[in-house]
Amino acid sequence: MAYRRPRGTRDYLPEECEERRAVLEGLREVFELYGYGEVVTPAFEHLELLVAKAGEEVKEQIYWFEDKAGRKLGLRFELTTPIARIVAERPTLPKPIRFYYIQPVWRYEEPQRGRLREFWQAGVELIGVKEVWGDAEVVALLVNALRRVGLSSFKVHVNDRRVAEGLLSWAGIPRHALGDALRAVDKLERRGAEYVRERLRELGAEPGKIEQLMDILTRSELAELAEMDLGSEAREGVKSLEQLMEELEEGYGLADYIKVDLSVVRGLDYYTSLVYEVKVSGAEGLGSVAGGGRYDDLIELVGGPPLPATGMAIGVERLVEALRAQGALSRGRGRRGVIVIPVNAQYRRDAIRVAEELRRRGVSAVVELTGRRLSTALEAADKRGFRYAVIVGGREVESGLLTVRDLEKWKEERAPLSSVASMAAQ
Repeated sequence: MAYRRPRGTRDYLPEECEERRAVLEGLREVFELYGYGEVVTPAFEHLELLVAKAGEEVKEQIYWFEDKAGRKLGLRFELTTPIARIVAERPTLPKPIRFYYIQPVWRYEEPQRGRLREFWQAGVELIGVKEVWGDAEVVALLVNALRRVGLSSFKVHVNDRRVAEGLLSWAGIPRHALGDALRAVDKLERRGAEYVRERLRELGAEPGKIEQLMDILTRSELAELAEMDLGSEAREGVKSLEQLMEELEEGYGLADYIKVDLSVVRGLDYYTSLVYEVKVSGAEGLGSVAGGGRYDDLIELVGGPPLPATGMAIGVERLVEALRAQGALSRGRGRRGVIVIPVNAQYRRDAIRVAEELRRRGVSAVVELTGRRLSTALEAADKRGFRYAVIVGGREVESGLLTVRDLEKWKEERAPLSSVASMAAQ
């Protein structure tokens, strides 16, 4: 029986890994330019920690199990909660804390385009800054990281949960049902307006206000909220959004990348105010490529001191798909590297010594080990995309001059090993 990979997972072959590595290195570069340091957390955590404030829907998506001692553990479904645990365990860490991560996570959900059960997240957490300029730094870092790897035609859709809760309360949703109502609004893009209307009716919204609420969510005009009785918390949320927009425009010059979107609420219950998602023109079917927000209660909830915190995460697989959709992801690495071919088995060790010397000089080199004929070996090397083939036989060993074939130009010359290394390194 031939085994297949588990549903919702992917294998990445060398060329795909090279694409992903280029993207991840670009993200890492920007994270570190902003002064963030890398952290790595365990693949699994205590289940109690993971469900602390994840939300009912996410709880159902956690891969969990009991170990041999009967402890309930779960695979991490995102990185914010494990990082909150790190900070709670180490209250003396100097503030503010700037952490970044690039790691896989797991969620048991229905696989579809851009949504796997095992996927990677690259993100940052800024802990210890309560003011809106902390949020602005993280949003600016996000925009510049996406620009660095070549993404274009995208917007960061921003909202404040306090505004969303104020609007839902105004529409008649009772306080105990606000969480369910937020989760319904979060599905507006995926499930459509009729689903949200019906769900809000079920949760107790006043029929006469549902259409007005849907209109406000669609148009996302902050100015019209001033005339509505949304409560003091919602007014603070509006003020924070205005300050964020001003900071991103005046401090970072990134206002063109930001859009207020009152329908964005995010699916995780630990967010307390600012929330946002990145949407890419031409790749709407992927969903959001990145998202984040402020979570001022989470660290205290998991046993640490009260600490304000804000952060974001990029879905690596979705980002790669979006880059490919925009033609910004190069498939094919071009010809490079050297294959060293012994003319027969007698010169295999000589070929190995040549390859080892090339490697010591920083040149990628492969030795032809199959024993096939020279013409067949050259044809195979051409198909595999090597730039140079170095042929090693009696004449080469005696003279110290290697026969070098440029497989792109299909030209041949004889040169010392030092020259071969110089050519291949260009």
